[in-house]
Amino acid sequence: MKILHCVSSLQVGGAEKLVKNLSVAQQEFGQNVAILSFGKTTDEFQQVLSQSKVKVHNIAGNILKRQIQIIKLINHFDVIHIHSPAVIRAFLLVSPFLLLKKVIYTIHGEVSPNLQGIKVSHRVARCYVNYTFAVSDKTRLKAGGLFSWPKDKIKVIKNGVSLPLRSINKADKPKLTLGTVSRLIPLKKIEDLVKCIGEFNLHDQVDLKIFGDGPEREKLETLVNHLNLNNSIQFMNNVIDEDQIYPLIDCLIICSETEGLPMVLLEGMAYGIPCISTRVGAIPDIITASDCGFLFDTSNLAQLAEHIKVMSENKSVLEAKGLNGKKYITKHFAIESIANIYQEYYGNLNAQ
Repeated sequence: MKILHCVSSLQVGGAEKLVKNLSVAQQEFGQNVAILSFGKTTDEFQQVLSQSKVKVHNIAGNILKRQIQIIKLINHFDVIHIHSPAVIRAFLLVSPFLLLKKVIYTIHGEVSPNLQGIKVSHRVARCYVNYTFAVSDKTRLKAGGLFSWPKDKIKVIKNGVSLPLRSINKADKPKLTLGTVSRLIPLKKIEDLVKCIGEFNLHDQVDLKIFGDGPEREKLETLVNHLNLNNSIQFMNNVIDEDQIYPLIDCLIICSETEGLPMVLLEGMAYGIPCISTRVGAIPDIITASDCGFLFDTSNLAQLAEHIKVMSENKSVLEAKGLNGKKYITKHFAIESIANIYQEYYGNLNAQ
């Protein structure tokens, strides 16, 4: 079976991370796997995939050249697995050719991209998509309004992560190291965490490492300077290798105002890292079921500060919640298990 995963790019992001993890796992299972990307050859995850046996086909050029490239490429594959609403729109003109293929569509997030014709292209896609999945039930429920997609036709398959090969050996440290891992954009609300550390005088108890980059970088750096937190907060830039992120932090912080099922939560849990997060998307379900951390209301800095203090002052709580998360991820979110679930649908499309 030949599988083609289709993404708008291979830049840093949750959907892109799942495609990377899933395609590598499927390749290891002996499947013939490739990726279609409308991004650049310099995209971060494309560089990582270049070290594996997964081939990436970049679609570029004017609209006519793109359609020709797409048609030629999809003709070589049995299963077309789409991971982006932007790809659904890009496939509008080649939709007749997709009627001849086995097509799966995974919806990763709750926020609709600002693209003209997104709902029209999704109405057309309902004619050629065999199975539709969402990474969380809340994402499934929102798909109707965002994409005019019937939510009763959507099944939930959660994200999967690669389990680390080694355990983190953390020496006892005088300060707790917090970490955020995301694009630096407004909806991630990382400024809330910076303000929290400053307003509640947490700089003597914690350090913060901010992994990622984006348009909010300059604003956040200015805020850190204004609050005199340069000695406590460090900007780490974009880091792709998980082994260079999670072993460096003790507790993951998510301040977002909206999420689906963020990969960083699952990755951190896989490394035994507890999490403090806002009550958004599928995060409350995961943290509650696993008992891997604490929840707070969006922009409630007092709640956030209280949770940070508990983690900082009670190392036994920190370690116990980290262990709880690791056990939960190993049981429910290993990428090999998720790949097997998708494989069942790849093989059963004709039975629909």
